[in-house]
Amino acid sequence: MTERAAPSTIRDVANRAGVSTATVSRVLAGIGHPKAETVAAVVAAVEALDYRPSSVARSLRMKRTYTFGLIITDIANPFFPELVKTADDAARVAGYSIVLGSTDYEEHRAVHYLELMTDRRVDGLIVASSQVAAEAWAWLAHAPVPSVVVNVEPTVATTTVITSDNEGGIRLATEHLIGLGHRQIAHVAGPSSFTAATARLAGFRAACAEAGLDPDTIPVITGDGQFGGGEAAARRLLAEHPDVTGIVCYNDMTAVGVLAGARAAGRSVPADLSVIGCDDISVASWVSPALTTVAQQKGEMGRLAVEYLIHVLDNPDEPHVPEVVRLPMILRVRGTTGPAPATGARSR
Repeated sequence: MTERAAPSTIRDVANRAGVSTATVSRVLAGIGHPKAETVAAVVAAVEALDYRPSSVARSLRMKRTYTFGLIITDIANPFFPELVKTADDAARVAGYSIVLGSTDYEEHRAVHYLELMTDRRVDGLIVASSQVAAEAWAWLAHAPVPSVVVNVEPTVATTTVITSDNEGGIRLATEHLIGLGHRQIAHVAGPSSFTAATARLAGFRAACAEAGLDPDTIPVITGDGQFGGGEAAARRLLAEHPDVTGIVCYNDMTAVGVLAGARAAGRSVPADLSVIGCDDISVASWVSPALTTVAQQKGEMGRLAVEYLIHVLDNPDEPHVPEVVRLPMILRVRGTTGPAPATGARSR
C-alpha cells in the first residue's frame, strides 16, 4: 500500500509564496489591502499545493465566494422547504452554494444573520420571510452585496421583492366559496406582523363586496398563522356565528387547525362547512379531507431570487432599480369545499 501524502499546511503555502503565515491568512480571508503580486503569489501557492479546494483560489481570482445567504422565518414551517430546495437546486446548477439561517420569528435575528453572512463574504442575500422589520429593511437599503426579498409585502421599495399576488389569491379563494353558493362566510386572518395579512384581508373583503355581501357584517377573527391558532379561531368563530358555512383562511396551517376546530364543534366538512386555505404546503393534500387551497408558486420564487442575484453579479455596470414581482396564485380544489347547505350550517 502506498501512503497518502500529508495535506499541505498554511506554513507550506507561506513558504512557497515567500510571505508570512499571517499574510496568507489575511489574503484568504480577504482582509486588508495586500499588494496584487502578494495575492497572486498566495493564489499560485494554494493551487500548487492544493492547500484548499480549488474553489478558494477561484474565489480569490474572481472576487466571489460563490455562496448566497438565505434567511427564512422558521425552519420548522412547512411553507419553506420547497422554496429552499428550489433555490438550492438553482444555485448548485449555477455553481453556487446556499448558507441557511432561520430567525424563528425573532425580527432582530434577521439583521444578525444579514451581518453574519456578509462577514462570511457571501455574494448575495435572499430574505424569505413572512415578516421583515423596519431595521432589516433599512439594512437592506444599504446592503454591501446584492439582495432580494421573497414572500413579503413590501412597505418600502429599497430592494427587489419577489412575492405572490396575496390580495388576488385570497380573492380567488373567496370567489370559489361564493361560486359554490356560500353567503354566510368568514375569514380567519393572519396576525398584523405578517406582511401578507393586510393584503389577504383586503382580497377577502373585495370579493365579498363584489358579490353583494356587506363586508362590515362578515366575521373576521385574527389567528396566529399556526395550527393551534386556527383551531382556537374556529371554535370561537363557530360558537359566535353558528350560521357560517364557509371559512377562508389566511394560510394552510390555519386551515388545518380550523378543520380540527370544526370537528370539535360537530361540523362536517364539507357537508355543512367548507374550508379553504392558502399556500398549498405539503400537508394540504395529506389531511382528510384533503384541503382546498390557493397555491403560491414557492419554488418559482426561490428560483427567480437566485437568478436575480446571479444576473446582478454578472452585470455590475447595469443599473438595477428595485422592483416588485408578483406571481399569481393557483386554485387547487380538493375535498374541503362543496356546495353551501340548503338551509345554512346547523348550530350544534
